[in-house]
Order: sequence, then structure tokens, then C-alpha cells
Amino acid sequence: MNDNEYLEHTSGSGDPIGVYTRLPLSYQALYLADQTAFHDYAFVVLNDDEAAEEAVHTAMLRVQDNWDELLVESNMQQQVWAIMRQTVEEYRQDREDRAAIAQGLDNYRQGLHRLNSEQGVFAALAALPPQQFDAVVLRYILHYKPQRIAWYMGISEQTVAYHCRQGKQRLEQAVPTLLKKNGDPRTGDRSETDTKD
Repeated sequence: MNDNEYLEHTSGSGDPIGVYTRLPLSYQALYLADQTAFHDYAFVVLNDDEAAEEAVHTAMLRVQDNWDELLVESNMQQQVWAIMRQTVEEYRQDREDRAAIAQGLDNYRQGLHRLNSEQGVFAALAALPPQQFDAVVLRYILHYKPQRIAWYMGISEQTVAYHCRQGKQRLEQAVPTLLKKNGDPRTGDRSETDTKD
């Protein structure tokens, strides 16, 4: 059997045994030989066992997707490690981005309690349910785009839009003078255009 052939363990009924998937033997050998080093590297960068496991899994899926091209590389091991490093770096950056957004929300939430408003805007904002608070603050105060908010909150952009609408309605109900003073925010609302990534 060579690298281009796939090994398949089957029972008499033709069903796969266990969790074996059809993978080239050389791919399996590479993973088995380097899995500890891959995980150790990811753990050192990410400092989290679960995140390291996820990063290694994602990287190995990318290796698998490019396996035929990697087989003809002069230094396949170097290319595999490049994929591993890039994937782990993406996970590290992702964690930093999430931490920065969470810190921004936390700072705003903490500062909100120190602010005072004759109209009761800050109290109304603080009274919003958690997801509505996060969506409204990220969207209209910190100026993040809906897709970035959806990524952070782990929900769809439609759900972000829903939470923003619901949050705005609650604020308008709690503080009706907002509409009189500032006009209807829905008319000519340019908040969709000038936002962060």
C-alpha cells in the first residue's frame, strides 16, 4: 500500500469500526509522530490546554486539505509547521481580540455606574438584559460592525440586529425625552457606516 491508497477497517457488514476515518497512512504517521510537539507548541503560545487542542485540530484539518500539495514539497515538515504556526497565531490573535472587546465592555459597564444623567439614560442602559446591553454598547457606543459583534457574541448578524432593535426600544421607552431632544434615531441613522472592524 502506498501514500495514495487509503486504509479502511471494516467489519463484515462493511461498516467502519471505531472512529477511523479514511486518511492517508503517511498523514496519520506525520500526525502521530508530531502530535506531542504540535500540542506543546500550541500550549506554550496559547497557555490553555483546550485552545491548544482546538488549534492543533484546525491546523491538522488544513494540512489534510492540502495533503496532496504537501506531498510534493521539498521540505514537507517545514510547510506543515508553517501551517501550524499560522493557525496557532490566528487563535492567539482571536483570543486577544475577544479579550480587548470584553475589556471595553467591562470598562464601559463599570464607568456607567459612576455616571449621572438627569434623563435617566445611563440607568436605562444599565437595566438592559446582558445580550441587549452588549449589542447596543458594541454597536452604538463602541462602533463595532454587526459582523464583528456577531463573531464576539457567537450569534448571527440577524440576532445582533434584533438585540440592537430591542435595546433601542427599551431605551426609548425608559427615556422618552431622548426622541424629543435628539429626534428619532432611526431616521437618517448613519451608525451603520462609521464603525470599527
